[in-house]
Amino acid sequence: MFEINMVWGATAKELEFSNFFIEVPKVMKRFKFSFAFSILAIVAMIVLATAPFVPHSWVIKDFVAILPMATVAGSHLLLPIALNPALMTFQW
Repeated sequence: MFEINMVWGATAKELEFSNFFIEVPKVMKRFKFSFAFSILAIVAMIVLATAPFVPHSWVIKDFVAILPMATVAGSHLLLPIALNPALMTFQW
């Protein structure tokens, strides 16, 4: 339409050997800030739900208030591991 030369092709992927013990340290190093955020959010939710020193207006009482943040924190914690194709090969 605009005379843009477009060529469709496949990207070449190189197969490299990997297993669980090689891949987990890589994931931990790459996603350290995401894991820190998730753990901090989970700890904050637990503290705000159970600690007696929290002001009354900050206390989380309802499950409806916990569910969205717990889903986001849990997803950010699990997805780098669960969606890593090198970890899904189950090679030891």
